[in-house]
Amino acid sequence: MKIAFVTVRPPYPPDSGGRIRTFQLLRRVSDTHEVTLITAHDSPREQAALAALGAALPGLRLQPIALAPETPVGRSWRAIRNPVDPLPYTWARYCRPRFVEHLRRALRERPYDLVHCDHVQVAHAFATLATPARVLNLHNVESLLIRRLAAEARPWWRRMALAWQASKVVVAETRILGLFDRCLAVSKLDAAEIQRLAPGTAVSVVPNGVDLSQFTPSVGEGLPHLLVFSGAMDWLPNIDGVRYFVREVLPRIRQRHAEAELLVVGRNPSDSLVRELAGGGVRFTGTVDDVRPHLAQARLVIVPLRAGGGTRLKILEAWALGKPVLSTTIGAEGLPAEDGKNIALADSPDAFAQRAVQLLSDPRAAATLAAAGRRVVEEHYGWDRVAHDLLEAYELTRHGLGDAGPSAPCRSTGGGTSGMSVSRRSGSRR
Repeated sequence: MKIAFVTVRPPYPPDSGGRIRTFQLLRRVSDTHEVTLITAHDSPREQAALAALGAALPGLRLQPIALAPETPVGRSWRAIRNPVDPLPYTWARYCRPRFVEHLRRALRERPYDLVHCDHVQVAHAFATLATPARVLNLHNVESLLIRRLAAEARPWWRRMALAWQASKVVVAETRILGLFDRCLAVSKLDAAEIQRLAPGTAVSVVPNGVDLSQFTPSVGEGLPHLLVFSGAMDWLPNIDGVRYFVREVLPRIRQRHAEAELLVVGRNPSDSLVRELAGGGVRFTGTVDDVRPHLAQARLVIVPLRAGGGTRLKILEAWALGKPVLSTTIGAEGLPAEDGKNIALADSPDAFAQRAVQLLSDPRAAATLAAAGRRVVEEHYGWDRVAHDLLEAYELTRHGLGDAGPSAPCRSTGGGTSGMSVSRRSGSRR
């Protein structure tokens, strides 16, 4: 099969949830099929990342385009015009005519059997393109994520701004879903939300995964008092979760377990966030080449998220390493998480602190959770198994199969990217 795989930026290095998912899927699909990565880069760092990706996946054909980096003036203008822009603020960054023309030219130059769009933020570009069967990979349902961020945001003006953006995302997502023959969701919960937004959408569940050969159970229980959080620290749900934990949960833990410490492992924490939260038993690693040595030190891995969508690779990685996990319900949603069996769940600051103290003080209970978590990933979440689900979804899409009816014939949809008003689905699929 000849596949055009479209991303907004190079999915390398695999140092965040989204990049890990994209890289691992590309790695496995390009082993057995002809895959062309159509992408863009706008900095020397991204250009170097693209070269490293090519070296890591020699079977992958690269077709990138260089874009000018967005300037502070450009960001300000994007914010000023956003009230009249149908695209949400963060999506508008990827509304680049040069990239859309690059995508059009790349799809015209070579015949493909299927097009995979890996990011909803650039999916609007497909409104004007003639392509073969096309799928949209949804790392999460953006509108759900932003609504949750808005619910927790302070002060009031920030909450209002996020709620406004959430309403724009709902409209944009609903329109964009109609441009694709099939959507890929990471969980059944996300699949249900997609079908709620756009009834009749064909959806396949292609979950997140973990590399079971690289993430193997650690020897030992970790440092006796160490809690570890892992995740990109330039992503708002992670920032909110760490801030919430340090302000409201950790002091309660230290009242009963005075030596408890938190290690935050993840790229790009802002200087202001580090100044705000570091000290008093809290440390930040910043960007690391490998999260495994840091997670191996943990007595307990925490996931105190109050907003999010999709599923958390950080839980899958901790389970694969044989580490006990304590999470909020939102943090663990979409995974087969069973409180007290393979994970500990708590949602209030008091309850989270109580469960943390309990697990820090009872290594046997923590080990039981950890062993059960490892069994879950072995049975369901190896990347080879996930890649099989992806290829099955590709075949369903190519042949117009699925619960939403046959795919629309290949055609030019016409129109402009700003309105995103034309549906790719045939009338019978509504």
